[in-house]
Amino acid sequence: MLVNKDIDIILASKSPRRRELLSQINVRYRCIVSEKEEIITKEIPSEVVKELSYQKANDIYDNLLKSNEIKKDTIIIGADTVVSYEDKILGKPKNEEDAFNMIKMLSGKSHNVYTGVCVIFVSGKLKKEINFAECTKVYVSDLSDKDINEYISTGEPMDKAGSYGIQGRFGKYVLKIDGDYNNVVGLPIAALFNKVRDEFGVDLTNRTYENREEVKACIFDLDGTTLDTVESIATTANMVLSEFALEVHPNDSYKEFAGDGQVELVKRALIASGDTELKYFEKAMSRYIELFASKCTYNVVPYDGIRELFEELKKRDIKICIFSNKQHDNVVSILNELFGENYFDYVLGQKDTHKKKPSGEGIDIILENINIDMKNCIYIGDTNTDMMTGKNYGLYTVGVTWGFRKQRELIEANADYIIDNPLDLVKII
Repeated sequence: MLVNKDIDIILASKSPRRRELLSQINVRYRCIVSEKEEIITKEIPSEVVKELSYQKANDIYDNLLKSNEIKKDTIIIGADTVVSYEDKILGKPKNEEDAFNMIKMLSGKSHNVYTGVCVIFVSGKLKKEINFAECTKVYVSDLSDKDINEYISTGEPMDKAGSYGIQGRFGKYVLKIDGDYNNVVGLPIAALFNKVRDEFGVDLTNRTYENREEVKACIFDLDGTTLDTVESIATTANMVLSEFALEVHPNDSYKEFAGDGQVELVKRALIASGDTELKYFEKAMSRYIELFASKCTYNVVPYDGIRELFEELKKRDIKICIFSNKQHDNVVSILNELFGENYFDYVLGQKDTHKKKPSGEGIDIILENINIDMKNCIYIGDTNTDMMTGKNYGLYTVGVTWGFRKQRELIEANADYIIDNPLDLVKII
C-alpha cells in the first residue's frame, strides 16, 4: 500500500497570497524567506520570473545544505510574479503617483501577468529541479481618473506588482482573463501541483510519493527481507550466552537485536542478559563468529513468495542484488546453498571496503558493478535501518511487513511504499 511521507515542504516567499493559495489546496508547508539580492540578467518577462524564482529556491537550498538542516525528503518552492505591458515589466509602485501612472497605462487595454516557479526536490543524494513560467492575459475596463484615485486611496495597490490586486477591490475592473486566475494572484497552483506530481512523483496535498522511473535493478536486504534467518542467529547467540552462564532469549527477541551487523547484535544480546558493561563482549564476539560460520544456514529459508518474485524479476530482465550488514562470507555461503552460485547479479555483505548500513557506501559499490543509475533502482528492506540506507542514498524505498519489524517502524522511517507480500513488488515495477 502507498503510505504518506514526511516531506518538508518549504515556500521561499513571504507573500500572504501565495501562502493562502497553498493552504487552499491543503498543502502543509513552512515559510523561509530568501534574503538574497535579486539579480536580473534577462529581458523577456517569462525568463525574468524564471530566473528570480530559481534564485529564491536555490538560495534556500544552499542555506539548508550548509547548515546541514536537510534531514528528510524536502521540496522547496520559489516564485516570482511580474506584470508586463507591451513587454515592459511593471514592478511595485514607488508612490501614489507611480501607482496612478501604472493603472492609467493598463486602463482599457490588456496586459500579461507572468509567474515563474522553481521547485527543488531533495531526497538523499538525489536533487531534482523544475523551473517554469505561466502567463495569464488580463483585460482591464476603461477607468476614469476618479476610479483610479479612489482605488489608490484604499492603499491596496502599494505592495503589488502593476499596482493592483485581482483578488481585491480591483477585481470589479477586470473584464476577463485568458489563463489561470491564480497565476495573477501570485502562484499557478494547478500547474505547480501537476508538474510536481508528473516530474517528481510527489502529491503535494497528501504527501505520497510514487517512483516514475523505469526499474532496472532491485537491491534487497537479506535478514528479514529475503530470508528468515532468525533461528540461525538466535541459536548461535544463545549458545554463546549459555557458555558464559548468561540468560538466553526467545527467537523473537533477535528480530530486534538484528539489523545493524553482528557486533551490535552481540552487544544487544549481552546487555539484555545483564552484561550492561559488556565485560564479556570480546570473548563473546569471537565465539559468535566462530560458531556462526557453521550455523549461518541453520534452518534458514526464503520467505514465502520470494523465489517467485525473483523469477518474475529475472523474466523482466531486472537485476537482483543483495546488500546486508551480515559478514560477506556468511552471506555468500547462505545464498549459494539456498539459491546456487551466481544466481544474483551482485551480492555484498559487510567488508572493510565500506561502512555498514545505514551508510549508502555499499550501494555505490553495487550500482557501479551492475552499471545501473540510482534513479532506476529501488531498495527493499524490513527495518528502519534499511529505509535510512535507501534514503541516505536517494533511492526509492520499499518496506516489507513479513520481516523482523512492525509496519509502524517502516512508516515512521518514511518508507516510500509498504508491501505485505513479495509479489506486491511487481505492482510497483
